Amino acid sequence: MKFLLKDARLSKYFEIFLNINSRQLILSRATNFSGFGTLARDGNNFYFHVFIPKSGINDSLKPFFPLANIDERELYYVSREKIEDKGTTEFINDLDSINGLVISYAGIISGNMIIKGFMHENAEMAFSDLLSKHCHEKSTIGKITLKPSRGFLDHLGEMDVRLKNIQISLPIKEFNHYRMVKLLRETGCIGQFVDNYPIDGTFRLIVYSNQDLSSVQGMEEISGTEHIYETRTDDDILLLLASKAKKHRLTWTFLFIYASDDKLFMNFILPEYRAKEYFQLIVDTEMDMKKLDWVTLELYRDLNQKNID
Repeated sequence: MKFLLKDARLSKYFEIFLNINSRQLILSRATNFSGFGTLARDGNNFYFHVFIPKSGINDSLKPFFPLANIDERELYYVSREKIEDKGTTEFINDLDSINGLVISYAGIISGNMIIKGFMHENAEMAFSDLLSKHCHEKSTIGKITLKPSRGFLDHLGEMDVRLKNIQISLPIKEFNHYRMVKLLRETGCIGQFVDNYPIDGTFRLIVYSNQDLSSVQGMEEISGTEHIYETRTDDDILLLLASKAKKHRLTWTFLFIYASDDKLFMNFILPEYRAKEYFQLIVDTEMDMKKLDWVTLELYRDLNQKNID
Protein backbone atom coordinates (compact mmCIF):
# COMPACT_ATOMS: atom_id res chain seq x y z
CA MET A 1 0.00 0.00 0.00
CA LYS A 2 3.03 2.28 0.06
CA PHE A 3 2.25 3.44 -3.47
CA LEU A 4 -0.96 5.10 -2.26
CA LEU A 5 -0.18 5.99 1.35
CA LYS A 6 2.79 8.06 0.16
CA ASP A 7 0.68 9.55 -2.62
CA ALA A 8 -0.04 13.28 -2.28
CA ARG A 9 -2.47 13.80 -5.14
CA LEU A 10 -4.95 15.04 -2.56
CA SER A 11 -2.44 17.83 -2.27
CA LYS A 12 -3.93 19.93 0.53
CA TYR A 13 -4.15 19.07 4.22
CA PHE A 14 -6.52 20.89 6.56
CA GLU A 15 -7.29 21.19 10.27
CA ILE A 16 -10.39 22.87 11.67
CA PHE A 17 -11.05 23.54 15.36
CA LEU A 18 -14.68 23.66 16.49
CA ASN A 19 -15.92 24.88 19.85
CA ILE A 20 -19.34 23.26 20.14
CA ASN A 21 -21.85 22.68 22.91
CA SER A 22 -20.95 19.13 23.88
CA ARG A 23 -20.75 17.12 27.08
CA GLN A 24 -17.60 15.48 25.74
CA LEU A 25 -15.85 18.82 25.31
CA ILE A 26 -17.03 20.13 28.68
CA LEU A 27 -15.59 17.04 30.37
CA SER A 28 -12.43 17.37 28.30
CA ARG A 29 -11.87 20.86 29.66
CA ALA A 30 -12.60 19.70 33.21
CA THR A 31 -10.10 16.81 33.03
CA ASN A 32 -7.55 18.12 30.48
CA PHE A 33 -8.33 15.13 28.29
CA SER A 34 -7.28 15.10 24.63
CA GLY A 35 -7.83 12.07 22.48
CA PHE A 36 -8.69 10.23 19.30
CA GLY A 37 -12.20 10.13 17.88
CA THR A 38 -14.18 9.96 14.68
CA LEU A 39 -17.26 11.42 13.04
CA ALA A 40 -19.98 8.98 12.02
CA ARG A 41 -22.88 9.93 9.78
CA ASP A 42 -26.30 8.32 10.16
CA GLY A 43 -28.80 9.75 7.70
CA ASN A 44 -28.86 13.51 8.27
CA ASN A 45 -27.30 13.23 11.72
CA PHE A 46 -23.65 13.23 12.79
CA TYR A 47 -22.27 11.50 15.86
CA PHE A 48 -18.95 12.23 17.54
CA HIS A 49 -17.25 9.09 18.86
CA VAL A 50 -14.38 9.57 21.33
CA PHE A 51 -12.15 6.60 22.20
CA ILE A 52 -10.31 6.18 25.50
CA PRO A 53 -7.79 3.30 25.52
CA LYS A 54 -7.65 1.40 28.81
CA SER A 55 -3.87 1.32 28.68
CA GLY A 56 -2.53 4.42 30.39
CA ILE A 57 -5.99 5.80 31.24
CA ASN A 58 -6.08 8.75 33.62
CA ASP A 59 -8.11 7.66 36.66
CA SER A 60 -9.49 11.20 37.00
CA LEU A 61 -11.67 10.51 33.95
CA LYS A 62 -13.62 7.57 35.38
CA PRO A 63 -15.83 9.54 37.82
CA PHE A 64 -17.16 11.48 34.82
CA PHE A 65 -18.08 8.39 32.75
CA PRO A 66 -21.77 8.38 33.86
CA LEU A 67 -22.09 11.87 32.36
CA ALA A 68 -20.68 11.00 28.94
CA ASN A 69 -22.62 7.96 27.65
CA ILE A 70 -19.62 5.65 27.95
CA ASP A 71 -19.61 2.09 26.61
CA GLU A 72 -16.91 -0.30 27.77
CA ARG A 73 -15.12 -2.55 25.29
CA GLU A 74 -12.35 -5.08 25.85
CA LEU A 75 -9.45 -2.66 25.29
CA TYR A 76 -11.04 0.78 25.40
CA TYR A 77 -14.01 2.93 26.31
CA VAL A 78 -16.07 4.82 23.75
CA SER A 79 -18.27 7.87 24.20
CA ARG A 80 -20.90 8.52 21.51
CA GLU A 81 -22.72 11.84 21.33
CA LYS A 82 -25.08 13.21 18.71
CA ILE A 83 -24.10 16.67 17.48
CA GLU A 84 -27.20 18.66 18.29
CA ASP A 85 -26.16 22.14 17.20
CA LYS A 86 -27.85 22.82 13.86
CA GLY A 87 -25.13 25.17 12.59
CA THR A 88 -22.35 22.68 13.38
CA THR A 89 -24.26 19.79 11.77
CA GLU A 90 -24.84 21.91 8.66
CA PHE A 91 -21.16 22.88 8.53
CA ILE A 92 -19.93 19.27 8.83
CA ASN A 93 -22.46 18.12 6.25
CA ASP A 94 -21.34 20.83 3.80
CA LEU A 95 -17.68 19.98 4.43
CA ASP A 96 -18.30 16.26 4.00
CA SER A 97 -20.14 16.91 0.72
CA ILE A 98 -17.24 18.67 -1.06
CA ASN A 99 -16.14 16.64 -4.06
CA GLY A 100 -12.48 15.65 -3.72
CA LEU A 101 -12.32 16.04 0.08
CA VAL A 102 -12.02 13.31 2.71
CA ILE A 103 -12.24 13.73 6.49
CA SER A 104 -9.58 11.44 7.96
CA TYR A 105 -9.70 12.30 11.66
CA ALA A 106 -11.83 13.87 14.37
CA GLY A 107 -10.71 14.20 17.96
CA ILE A 108 -10.41 16.41 21.02
CA ILE A 109 -7.55 18.82 21.67
CA SER A 110 -7.59 21.31 24.56
CA GLY A 111 -11.35 21.12 24.94
CA ASN A 112 -12.10 21.65 21.25
CA MET A 113 -13.15 19.27 18.52
CA ILE A 114 -10.56 19.09 15.75
CA ILE A 115 -11.30 17.79 12.26
CA LYS A 116 -8.44 16.84 9.94
CA GLY A 117 -8.46 15.76 6.32
CA PHE A 118 -7.24 16.02 2.76
CA MET A 119 -8.53 17.52 -0.44
CA HIS A 120 -7.51 18.02 -4.03
CA GLU A 121 -6.46 21.53 -5.00
CA ASN A 122 -9.51 21.71 -7.28
CA ALA A 123 -11.67 21.62 -4.13
CA GLU A 124 -10.05 24.70 -2.59
CA MET A 125 -12.62 27.15 -3.95
CA ALA A 126 -15.53 25.13 -2.54
CA PHE A 127 -13.65 24.84 0.77
CA SER A 128 -13.05 28.61 0.87
CA ASP A 129 -16.70 29.36 0.02
CA LEU A 130 -17.82 27.02 2.78
CA LEU A 131 -15.67 28.72 5.40
CA SER A 132 -16.87 32.15 4.30
CA LYS A 133 -20.48 31.05 4.53
CA HIS A 134 -20.25 29.60 8.00
CA CYS A 135 -17.86 32.15 9.51
CA HIS A 136 -20.28 34.86 8.36
CA GLU A 137 -23.05 33.03 10.20
CA LYS A 138 -21.02 33.25 13.43
CA SER A 139 -20.64 29.51 13.74
CA THR A 140 -18.34 27.79 16.20
CA ILE A 141 -15.35 27.62 13.83
CA GLY A 142 -12.06 28.45 15.51
CA LYS A 143 -8.53 28.04 14.20
CA ILE A 144 -8.18 26.86 10.59
CA THR A 145 -5.02 25.44 9.00
CA LEU A 146 -4.60 24.71 5.28
CA LYS A 147 -1.22 23.61 3.96
CA PRO A 148 0.41 21.35 1.36
CA SER A 149 -0.02 17.63 2.03
CA ARG A 150 2.97 15.34 2.42
CA GLY A 151 0.80 12.26 1.90
CA PHE A 152 -1.37 10.04 4.05
CA LEU A 153 1.54 8.14 5.61
CA ASP A 154 3.14 11.24 7.14
CA HIS A 155 -0.23 12.19 8.60
CA LEU A 156 -0.67 8.73 10.10
CA GLY A 157 2.84 8.86 11.54
CA GLU A 158 1.99 12.04 13.44
CA MET A 159 -1.06 10.51 15.14
CA ASP A 160 -0.56 9.89 18.84
CA VAL A 161 -1.80 6.30 18.64
CA ARG A 162 -0.43 2.99 17.37
CA LEU A 163 -2.10 1.86 14.16
CA LYS A 164 -2.74 -1.53 12.63
CA ASN A 165 -2.87 -2.39 8.95
CA ILE A 166 -5.39 -5.18 8.28
CA GLN A 167 -5.45 -6.51 4.73
CA ILE A 168 -7.93 -9.12 3.53
CA SER A 169 -8.43 -10.62 0.09
CA LEU A 170 -11.39 -12.24 -1.62
CA PRO A 171 -11.54 -14.27 -4.85
CA ILE A 172 -12.35 -11.67 -7.48
CA LYS A 173 -14.26 -14.15 -9.64
CA GLU A 174 -17.04 -14.18 -7.02
CA PHE A 175 -17.57 -10.42 -7.39
CA ASN A 176 -16.99 -9.79 -11.09
CA HIS A 177 -20.64 -8.85 -11.60
CA TYR A 178 -20.24 -5.73 -9.45
CA ARG A 179 -19.57 -2.52 -11.37
CA MET A 180 -16.86 -1.26 -9.02
CA VAL A 181 -15.03 -4.59 -8.81
CA LYS A 182 -15.07 -4.92 -12.58
CA LEU A 183 -13.61 -1.41 -12.89
CA LEU A 184 -10.84 -2.17 -10.38
CA ARG A 185 -9.91 -5.37 -12.23
CA GLU A 186 -9.97 -3.91 -15.74
CA THR A 187 -8.21 -0.59 -15.09
CA GLY A 188 -5.95 -1.22 -12.09
CA CYS A 189 -7.38 1.81 -10.28
CA ILE A 190 -7.57 2.14 -6.49
CA GLY A 191 -10.59 3.17 -4.45
CA GLN A 192 -10.42 5.11 -1.19
CA PHE A 193 -13.58 5.10 0.91
CA VAL A 194 -14.93 8.50 1.93
CA ASP A 195 -17.65 7.13 4.22
CA ASN A 196 -17.44 4.79 7.23
CA TYR A 197 -21.12 3.95 6.88
CA PRO A 198 -23.24 3.94 3.71
CA ILE A 199 -25.40 6.97 2.89
CA ASP A 200 -28.76 6.07 1.33
CA GLY A 201 -27.45 2.54 0.75
CA THR A 202 -24.23 3.52 -1.05
CA PHE A 203 -20.60 4.29 -0.24
CA ARG A 204 -18.67 7.16 -1.78
CA LEU A 205 -15.19 6.38 -3.09
CA ILE A 206 -12.36 8.49 -4.42
CA VAL A 207 -10.88 6.63 -7.39
CA TYR A 208 -7.21 7.02 -8.33
CA SER A 209 -6.40 5.88 -11.86
CA ASN A 210 -3.62 6.05 -14.42
CA GLN A 211 -6.08 6.49 -17.28
CA ASP A 212 -9.08 8.56 -18.29
CA LEU A 213 -12.30 7.26 -16.68
CA SER A 214 -14.50 10.23 -17.51
CA SER A 215 -16.63 8.16 -19.89
CA VAL A 216 -17.36 5.53 -17.22
CA GLN A 217 -20.91 5.75 -15.93
CA GLY A 218 -21.21 7.21 -12.44
CA MET A 219 -17.78 8.85 -12.37
CA GLU A 220 -17.62 12.47 -11.18
CA GLU A 221 -14.36 14.14 -12.11
CA ILE A 222 -12.12 15.60 -9.41
CA SER A 223 -9.10 16.09 -11.65
CA GLY A 224 -9.05 15.12 -15.33
CA THR A 225 -5.29 15.63 -15.68
CA GLU A 226 -4.47 13.43 -12.68
CA HIS A 227 -7.29 10.94 -13.34
CA ILE A 228 -8.97 11.29 -9.94
CA TYR A 229 -12.71 10.73 -9.65
CA GLU A 230 -15.50 10.22 -7.15
CA THR A 231 -18.14 7.52 -7.48
CA ARG A 232 -20.63 5.50 -5.45
CA THR A 233 -20.99 1.76 -4.88
CA ASP A 234 -23.61 -0.47 -3.27
CA ASP A 235 -21.75 -3.78 -3.46
CA ASP A 236 -23.29 -6.35 -1.09
CA ILE A 237 -20.07 -7.39 0.67
CA LEU A 238 -19.36 -3.78 1.63
CA LEU A 239 -22.90 -3.18 2.88
CA LEU A 240 -22.69 -6.34 4.98
CA LEU A 241 -19.43 -5.18 6.55
CA ALA A 242 -20.94 -1.74 7.12
CA SER A 243 -24.08 -3.05 8.80
CA LYS A 244 -21.98 -4.96 11.33
CA ALA A 245 -19.59 -2.02 11.83
CA LYS A 246 -22.51 0.32 12.45
CA LYS A 247 -24.13 -2.09 14.91
CA HIS A 248 -20.92 -2.20 16.97
CA ARG A 249 -20.04 1.49 16.37
CA LEU A 250 -16.79 0.58 14.63
CA THR A 251 -15.07 2.92 12.21
CA TRP A 252 -11.80 2.90 10.28
CA THR A 253 -9.24 5.64 9.73
CA PHE A 254 -8.58 4.70 6.10
CA LEU A 255 -9.99 1.97 3.85
CA PHE A 256 -8.61 1.24 0.39
CA ILE A 257 -9.82 -1.34 -2.14
CA TYR A 258 -8.03 -2.60 -5.26
CA ALA A 259 -7.57 -5.68 -7.43
CA SER A 260 -4.43 -7.63 -8.23
CA ASP A 261 -4.20 -10.87 -10.19
CA ASP A 262 -7.23 -12.93 -9.18
CA LYS A 263 -7.85 -11.23 -5.82
CA LEU A 264 -9.83 -8.28 -4.50
CA PHE A 265 -7.91 -6.58 -1.67
CA MET A 266 -9.24 -4.40 1.13
CA ASN A 267 -6.88 -2.52 3.46
CA PHE A 268 -8.24 -1.26 6.77
CA ILE A 269 -6.10 1.14 8.81
CA LEU A 270 -7.28 1.79 12.36
CA PRO A 271 -5.99 2.17 15.95
CA GLU A 272 -4.44 -0.92 17.49
CA TYR A 273 -6.89 -1.07 20.41
CA ARG A 274 -9.82 -1.38 17.97
CA ALA A 275 -8.15 -3.73 15.47
CA LYS A 276 -9.09 -6.95 17.26
CA GLU A 277 -12.80 -6.01 17.13
CA TYR A 278 -12.60 -5.22 13.44
CA PHE A 279 -10.87 -8.48 12.68
CA GLN A 280 -13.66 -10.30 14.53
CA LEU A 281 -16.20 -8.35 12.46
CA ILE A 282 -14.52 -9.58 9.25
CA VAL A 283 -14.70 -13.19 10.50
CA ASP A 284 -18.38 -12.76 11.44
CA THR A 285 -19.10 -11.34 7.98
CA GLU A 286 -17.45 -14.35 6.37
CA MET A 287 -19.62 -16.67 8.45
CA ASP A 288 -22.76 -14.75 7.48
CA MET A 289 -21.86 -15.19 3.82
CA LYS A 290 -21.56 -18.94 4.49
CA LYS A 291 -18.40 -18.88 2.38
CA LEU A 292 -15.70 -19.69 4.91
CA ASP A 293 -13.06 -20.16 2.22
CA TRP A 294 -13.58 -16.74 0.62
CA VAL A 295 -11.84 -14.34 2.99
CA THR A 296 -8.07 -14.61 3.41
CA LEU A 297 -6.19 -12.58 6.01
CA GLU A 298 -3.15 -11.27 4.14
CA LEU A 299 -1.78 -8.83 6.74
CA TYR A 300 -2.34 -7.97 10.38
CA ARG A 301 0.51 -5.86 11.66
CA ASP A 302 1.67 -2.48 12.91
CA LEU A 303 1.60 0.36 10.44
CA ASN A 304 4.84 2.28 10.09
CA GLN A 305 7.21 3.65 7.47
CA LYS A 306 9.30 0.46 7.37
CA ASN A 307 6.68 -2.20 6.74
CA ILE A 308 4.34 -0.65 4.17
CA ASP A 309 4.15 -2.81 1.03
